[in-house]
Amino acid sequence: MHGNFDNTLKLVRLVLRRERFNSSVWIIVLTLFSVILAPGMHEMFSDMGTRTQIAAIYDNPIMVAMMGPVYGLDNFTTGAMYGGMMLLWVAIAVGVMNIFLVTRHTRTDEERGQIEVVRSLPVGRLATINAAMISALLINGVLALLIGLGLAATGTDGMGLGSSLLYGALVGAVGLVFAAITALCCQLSSSSGGAIGMSMGVLGLAYMIRAAGDAQGSDLIACMSPFGLAQRSQVYVNDYLWPLLVLLALACVIAAIAFKLNSIRDLGQGFLAAKPGRRGAGPLLRSPFGLAVRLLAKMLIIWFVVMLMLGASYGSVIADIGAFVGDSPEYLQVIGIPAEVVATMTDADKSKIIVDYFAAFITVMMTLVCLVPVLNAAMRVRSEEREGRSEHILSRVVSNTSYMAGYVAIAYIASVLIQFATAAGLYLATDAMAEANPFTFGGLVSAFFAYLPAMWVLIGVAVLIIGLFPKATGAIWAVYGFVAFTSFIGGMLKLPDWVNWLSPMYHVPRLPMEEMAYPPLVVMTVIALVLTALGFVFYKRRDLAPA
Repeated sequence: MHGNFDNTLKLVRLVLRRERFNSSVWIIVLTLFSVILAPGMHEMFSDMGTRTQIAAIYDNPIMVAMMGPVYGLDNFTTGAMYGGMMLLWVAIAVGVMNIFLVTRHTRTDEERGQIEVVRSLPVGRLATINAAMISALLINGVLALLIGLGLAATGTDGMGLGSSLLYGALVGAVGLVFAAITALCCQLSSSSGGAIGMSMGVLGLAYMIRAAGDAQGSDLIACMSPFGLAQRSQVYVNDYLWPLLVLLALACVIAAIAFKLNSIRDLGQGFLAAKPGRRGAGPLLRSPFGLAVRLLAKMLIIWFVVMLMLGASYGSVIADIGAFVGDSPEYLQVIGIPAEVVATMTDADKSKIIVDYFAAFITVMMTLVCLVPVLNAAMRVRSEEREGRSEHILSRVVSNTSYMAGYVAIAYIASVLIQFATAAGLYLATDAMAEANPFTFGGLVSAFFAYLPAMWVLIGVAVLIIGLFPKATGAIWAVYGFVAFTSFIGGMLKLPDWVNWLSPMYHVPRLPMEEMAYPPLVVMTVIALVLTALGFVFYKRRDLAPA
């Protein structure tokens, strides 16, 4: 091992310099999300009786499988509620952050030939992966500290300094586990896309294992997942430290395996050999659109299946949603039922109103999830450009307009298909679980399709940024974060109307409670087309920007 880590610290400085924007955005967004939500949750559920009702709603097998177990029912403080409801989702977001972080500075750099250049200098064989892991440790440490101190500074009921620091440490520890898992996947796969796919698959498997263990009441099964381990700390209730120690030990063990594999494999290769391609290109690959289909098909198919299953998971609880919600006016307002409607609800129409508003609530939430693959499809043209592959295509008889059009067209098509798949999953599961399906298939499809113009506006923004500011394409995720924040949290925090108005999702009619309003949808469609057209104009006029 002598000399294998030479000049690691210099590479750490290089990684942190390259990460000064991406990781800073992740840290700021996750910290603000965590810190702002805590006092908002306390204000909404300030009464102990209300919090106890919420605990009773969540303490059933279906909700436990989705959210995790509920602890501290005998003294259900805001801290106990926050830890039970938020730790899982923040940990998943941090896991995704680390997957992209480690892949960027290991397998992606290897694909670009950058590690080969670095190794020509006096650096150790394991210095690059070591620098990536140390950088992940520092970034997760800063995130954990900021979240912990930020939550403690809110002074929210039941959220003391020690417990808040433990909450932040658990989030960071889960991130380190997935950083190590990604480092391992980067040794197994021979491509960055394969490494990300494997890592995301492990993340999804970890969630399902946790869900299965929690639904069955088996701590042993749930603790096989990093998410289940983190939740067993019972943060803000009992504050057990052993799950944190196990997570850190698990990260060290997986990282050690990744280091060992990195030390014995050839540069540019993976332990799982890539499947050899065809000798000649098929008809599909003889056009820019066909190439885009080939590059994006696998990712989009996976997302179609995921959204079909996600829709089905929510459809499975529709039949019992009235019992879950109970008589809590606060929870009714969480799913979007205005206070004046709550006050006038009768027993006769209560069930239908709750189902309709819950369906509208999850339609917004799942549309936000659907936007992730759609925006990735639209932005793939920039990824190809940055990696230097666009240059090979455009050096032939291919216009840059037609080249970009393939990816943008797929993004628009995918937005329609993925919304349809989500609506189908929701309808089929509801039809199977409920004695009488409260929805019609056409009605659900209309509710999801009503959000298409809003999705198209974000596609247009992405295309415009690619054409006008190619080196700032990460800004689209800031726009997405704003839209997600105002759509999901804005109602709880009672943001000013002008802030909500800036989000295209705000202008979509919430079916089936509201009447279909076509004018705002038409206006947003026109705006989307104009933004897309401008993006094409600027993309056609500019030079390639690989860096």
